Amino acid sequence: MTAQPFARLGAACGILFPVGMFLTGGDYDARGVGVTAIVLFLPFLAYLCVLLRHAEGAGGWLAQTAFAAGLAGITLKLASIAPEIALHHYHVAAGTLHDGLQGTADAATDLCLYPLAVMLAAVAVVAIRSRALPRWLGYWAGLTAAALVVNGVYNLYYHSGSVPALLLFLLWTLVAGVVLLRRTRREPARAAQAGEAAAA
Repeated sequence: MTAQPFARLGAACGILFPVGMFLTGGDYDARGVGVTAIVLFLPFLAYLCVLLRHAEGAGGWLAQTAFAAGLAGITLKLASIAPEIALHHYHVAAGTLHDGLQGTADAATDLCLYPLAVMLAAVAVVAIRSRALPRWLGYWAGLTAAALVVNGVYNLYYHSGSVPALLLFLLWTLVAGVVLLRRTRREPARAAQAGEAAAA
């Protein structure tokens, strides 16, 4: 299905992405760790969507939806960092410019919740139908998708700036990365056993 080294790299990126995000604690200027962590989401997304596409079969479109939505969401999250880095680098004092830049960053983060919700909803449907992922992980993806939408709508009306659902998304990604990494380690053993059985 997928070359083992690349499969392991994709799964490992799903672990490194949330770990890097948690370590920065929102300080994206911390030696570029936060930006690097966000970029690492891309290989994980690509690998995940390859698995979904194989599970869907010909004519499936949910894997493509998951990829497009995940790419849009992480791009918006990356865009939210630029104003924060500008605030940091240029030591913008409190005032209209500071509030405008911070508001832009917060708005981009709020907007990223919606495409990430679409991504997880597509993942949930394929995982539950086909077991491309463990079924419990599929249900968790569905619940996280709902939480992302609720969080986004709440912030739209109340401007709270709080994104607990994004933390839930990071946790889901971490667990999914661990599950997929363990699967890539088991597959060579299964292939070897199948080869021995065929030769016997």
